[in-house]
Amino acid sequence: MEYFWLTVALLILIVLLRKPFKEQVLGALDARAERIRRELDEAQRLHEEARALLAKYQRQLHEGESLAQEILERVDAEQRRLEAKMREEMRAATERRTQQALERIAQEEARAVQEVRARAADLAARATRELLAERLQGELVQDLMRKAVREVQQRLA
Repeated sequence: MEYFWLTVALLILIVLLRKPFKEQVLGALDARAERIRRELDEAQRLHEEARALLAKYQRQLHEGESLAQEILERVDAEQRRLEAKMREEMRAATERRTQQALERIAQEEARAVQEVRARAADLAARATRELLAERLQGELVQDLMRKAVREVQQRLA
């Protein structure tokens, strides 16, 4: 009989404690489940944000690579343009210098020819004077020399 009352007391105790125990344990489990659900929702939200950021950075990376490629193409085109311009300027400068050198050569040639002519005329005048002085005497020589000098001067001028 003792066991009977002990069993009844145990059942009463279980029935009385069941509701508060159940509320407390289930409340704690519900609270924990709610907290876990919030953490999962937060993790899901963070995961979505991370995906969005990843997609955004991948787009920016692609745009940056495209921009870099475009810049490289522009630089390459500009380099080719500058090289062509510099080649043309170098060719023009070379032609100009060649033309100037040819003009200087022509001027020096003309000056040398003029100098040779002047010396030749001078030598011819001296030779004529000496020949006339040897062969002719007097006033006739003087007239002939003046005429010859004038004629040589006129031809050289």
